[in-house]
Amino acid sequence: MTGKLPEDDGSAWLRDPLTQNLLDLLNRDNAVTRCVGGCVRDTLLGRAQAETEVDMATTLAPQNVMARLAEADIKTVPTGLKHGTVTAILPRGESHALFEITTLRRDVETDGRHAKVQYTDDWAQDAARRDFTINALYADADGQIYDPNGQGLADIAARRVRFIGAAAQRISEDHLRVLRFFRFHFTLAADKPMDAKAYAACCAAAEALQALSGERKQAELLKMLALPDPSDCLTLLAATPFALPVFGVETGFRHDRLAALTGLAQPSDALLRLAALLDSTQAPAVCAALKLSKKQSQRVLAATAEHSRLIEGDIVGALYFDGAEQIADAAMLALAEGGDAAHWQGVLAQAAAWQKPDFPLNGAMMRAAGLTDGPEMGEMARALEQWWVAAGFPETDAVKAELARRMADQG
Repeated sequence: MTGKLPEDDGSAWLRDPLTQNLLDLLNRDNAVTRCVGGCVRDTLLGRAQAETEVDMATTLAPQNVMARLAEADIKTVPTGLKHGTVTAILPRGESHALFEITTLRRDVETDGRHAKVQYTDDWAQDAARRDFTINALYADADGQIYDPNGQGLADIAARRVRFIGAAAQRISEDHLRVLRFFRFHFTLAADKPMDAKAYAACCAAAEALQALSGERKQAELLKMLALPDPSDCLTLLAATPFALPVFGVETGFRHDRLAALTGLAQPSDALLRLAALLDSTQAPAVCAALKLSKKQSQRVLAATAEHSRLIEGDIVGALYFDGAEQIADAAMLALAEGGDAAHWQGVLAQAAAWQKPDFPLNGAMMRAAGLTDGPEMGEMARALEQWWVAAGFPETDAVKAELARRMADQG
């Protein structure tokens, strides 16, 4: 089955001079290069954006791709050379456009995480090694579509997400495809029944997800959490048999809070949605299982923790000591739990407008008052800072006076 990309704004990426010039360069001397994957799929689904990422497949060997681009003064990076992939970097205004170019290939050995490949000039073999039928569509410079599997265009029309060939075989080649299947289904076909054979194969392979790196699982999960409504997808993943291999915990998920947070009129925020799904006892294990960065983990852990100052009604103190982002996150989760809407909306407004003042006390002032460097000075600084915040951030002279009073009380 063949077709042609619609000539509307959705295919602007194909008409882009950068794309056309690159295709022209790579298609010389009997070589064949076509765009592939997401750019083609999303255009046919009406989901392509102006800055759609463009991947290409080519009959040229990687070394020949780099040689041709070097002759044209185009910078390349061997991003995945052992798998036949190089990235072309072309200037676009003040930034750059990246094009991932991969030689046609077939898998000769897989272990569920990595694959050894062999180059080929057979488009059907290249298509057969891809994950889903809708991702194995190619388009040439004129927008002509090629569907080597003969199923991709029909599945696009039906908004159906299916593995190419036997689902179990595709999953055995890369276990991450389990998570990709869920993401694509709930992105493109959430209102349709899930392919039963594919789901059964995913369940059978669930335990193997344990061997995937946390970083790979994290990347897919955060994309799922950024969906317009991730509730059904996460309900599925946080249940047996997927919860433990994916999240590192099995029970205690806050599906009610995630669903409520999703319903609030706020932009999607994957990390906050992850925090909404977790309670404070789960959060450390999940952060570790997903290999979140230190900054990401701190945000999730803070969002799921109790903020004592907020509980006591000390919003200013909470903003000062915990930070505006933490307090905004706590307010959003409180709203999702059905808290007083007017109160928590007020907290959100305060967090959005918050500018942390600088504490005017310094070491020189404390030494001049008679304190020496060490624990005693640190304790005095902390006590004075607590007083200063509670007092409404008075000027430096008031802080010096309070320091002098406390020193006098110590005798």
